Amino acid sequence: MKSKIYCEVCRVAFVYREEPAVGKVVICTVCGAELEITDLEPEVRVRRFPQDPETEIRNRSENYARLRDYTFNEDKELVIEGLIGKHEMYGDFYCPCRFDNIPENICPCLETRMGDVKRMGHCF
Repeated sequence: MKSKIYCEVCRVAFVYREEPAVGKVVICTVCGAELEITDLEPEVRVRRFPQDPETEIRNRSENYARLRDYTFNEDKELVIEGLIGKHEMYGDFYCPCRFDNIPENICPCLETRMGDVKRMGHCF
């Protein structure tokens, strides 16, 4: 059974191909966020899977890289530290390389999700 799930992290809907169940953790195929299914009717609803910020961003980064078949370079820890710092200051994992803390810049940012890494060979 296919279900459409709206990710509250990247604000994009994706298709979930397995049988949904309340309490099950799914991974957003767009941004790599871990989401917990909270309701099935009238539609499948999810929330961010509760975890500490460092674990959440490390898992999301690993999931995103695995989904896209990306590998990290030597700057991975600097980027993770920047994302955690932005979370502490602004409440979400905004791109540490960008000035504007807007929804489009929540890591992975919109440009990354739209293929910039594939075209340029690296993120912003």
